[in-house]
Amino acid sequence: MTTSADQPLNLKDFAVVLDARQQIHVLSAGPDLYPQLAAQFGTFDGAVLLSEYTFSENWVCFEVHPAGDEVLYLLAGRCELLLEQQGQLQRIPFDAPGQVQVIPKGCWHSADIIPGESCRILFFTPGAGSKHRPRNN
Repeated sequence: MTTSADQPLNLKDFAVVLDARQQIHVLSAGPDLYPQLAAQFGTFDGAVLLSEYTFSENWVCFEVHPAGDEVLYLLAGRCELLLEQQGQLQRIPFDAPGQVQVIPKGCWHSADIIPGESCRILFFTPGAGSKHRPRNN
């Protein structure tokens, strides 16, 4: 659905897509989000997903976004970002709300959550061609 600006949205309940024509689309967040994205936007060329997630456990996979840089904005909590660059794993503390981290285009990345804590992150994701692979912990 495309939405008007008549009322604010809570990103805990919705995800926002900025399509290639720079139009906003609002989708319900939850387990059906990614199938909805695939059905509505196909390959996601030129589109950006704005979404918010709360994590209390380490990510189970690495992901990569070949269409562009991804921006992460830390809303609450703390974690350690894992970036694979030139065959090396770099660990970046992401531990002060308000911090922004740019994940370079084509960089495989994941996150470890600080034990006993959670973190909330706002994502700006260029979704075209995104891939996932399991972590080898």
